[in-house]
Amino acid sequence: MTSIHAPLKLNNLSIYSGISIFAVMGGFTSSYGVMVPYFREKFSLNLAESGFIFFAHGVTALIGVVIGTITVSKFKAAYVGGLGAPLMGLGAILIGVAPSWNITLLGVTVVGVGFGACDATISQFLSRGGSEKAVRLVNILNAGFAIGAVIGPILIAGAVPDLFGQLLFAWAAVFFVVGYMFISNTSGYLKRDHSTAKPDGHKFVFSMLLLGIAFYVGVEVGASGWIPTYMIDQNYSAQMGATALALFFLALAAGRILILPLAKKYSPTQIVLTSAILIILSLFFVGFTSYALLGFTIMGFVCGPVFPTAMVWAVRINPGDPRTAGFMMFAAIAGASISPSLMGIVMQKTGTDILAWLLMVPALLSLAVYGLAAKQNISEHIEHH
Repeated sequence: MTSIHAPLKLNNLSIYSGISIFAVMGGFTSSYGVMVPYFREKFSLNLAESGFIFFAHGVTALIGVVIGTITVSKFKAAYVGGLGAPLMGLGAILIGVAPSWNITLLGVTVVGVGFGACDATISQFLSRGGSEKAVRLVNILNAGFAIGAVIGPILIAGAVPDLFGQLLFAWAAVFFVVGYMFISNTSGYLKRDHSTAKPDGHKFVFSMLLLGIAFYVGVEVGASGWIPTYMIDQNYSAQMGATALALFFLALAAGRILILPLAKKYSPTQIVLTSAILIILSLFFVGFTSYALLGFTIMGFVCGPVFPTAMVWAVRINPGDPRTAGFMMFAAIAGASISPSLMGIVMQKTGTDILAWLLMVPALLSLAVYGLAAKQNISEHIEHH
């Protein structure tokens, strides 16, 4: 029997199943943007009402993150990380059979709790230590999420309206399978290491990283959540809207995979700052309708490295604390729940033409706080030497 003091142990199957959980939940939750036009028509919703789906998911995902962060070092890693997957499966079933918008939102909230729990814990399991291997694993984990996010919207676009319910039942089954695989192949506990020395000023830098990830995810989810609606409002077909979203996530996955060799040469600070600048430049392409498809694709590519690399940056700044990923995920999901919902409210009054300029606000704020974090980090490095 595993002792309560036994350390976390991941074999290849547990790593693969963890990546699979991320891929499946990435495919599902990233499809909300394609579901929005379907729900708007089915339940007669306006932009602000349909945009509430992002807020409902985000708030309940925060609850899941809190649960995962509190329990991550107290209970078996297998259950803390794996039980969120079948919970998302139950939520998918609810959404698939929902006869009303309120029941749909109930399903979204169930998915959100499971999403937050998995996100906070599995990321922490793979990123612990902040080593080069951790950088590689976290990028692969999030690339899995992005690859799922490419496939999911295409499946939803092809299924609505006739096969929507059947597809969500199939998705639920996959959630149950990958959750079982993770639970059955993971053992031990993730414990907090109080002996690990932290760099001077780590609290300020870590606070800036939390703010930065919140603003960054506000950009990523704000874009992915409204891309299909934006494209439709620009007189493209619903299928083209789904294609634009798929290209965004395909480029996101490519960015996370292609950054792997560069992670050996450049620091997380350099990668995150460079990506944040390029995101702002890509938004100028999005701002011009005729280049929107190109702009969203470029934007996805330069967004790719930010989240997983910032996660490793945070682990290095705050080593030995298993709650680090949970704090980062809390900030990320806060940004994901607030940003697209506010955009929906604003665009209800102005139209979707201003999407690029709405995205520019959190993009600039993200760059600013990452710059503050980098400046503190560099000054510590100079003083140390």
